[in-house]
Amino acid sequence: MRGWRRRGGDTESRIAADRFGRTAETLAVLLLRIKGYRILARRLRTPPGEIDLIAQRGKLYAFIEVKARADEASALESLTVAQRQRIEHAAEWWIARNLHDGSFEIRFDLVTATPGRIPRHHTDAWRPGV
Repeated sequence: MRGWRRRGGDTESRIAADRFGRTAETLAVLLLRIKGYRILARRLRTPPGEIDLIAQRGKLYAFIEVKARADEASALESLTVAQRQRIEHAAEWWIARNLHDGSFEIRFDLVTATPGRIPRHHTDAWRPGV
């Protein structure tokens, strides 16, 4: 039973981390709306993986990963190559089903959130395949 109790503490920290992440996504949505973006999807699950946010401004479609960490450096470092590839594949899946004319621009952005600070929007955070 002791091992079970120990895992219970882990569950509480996971719940807190999930709550922090959801709050960060909500703040990211507000920030993007203030900047003139229209939010098309939030926590979109696709066969290749999840996309935190899809936002549009004019003919620009931004696929956005939100990272909530204790400090800015940790948030920036937490986006792995595997995560970028997953988001790229999920974006390809979404584009194939939603954008039928070729007159649009695609961008991959990152929003970092840290406690007590306004989230930061890092535009063009990475390029596909790089």
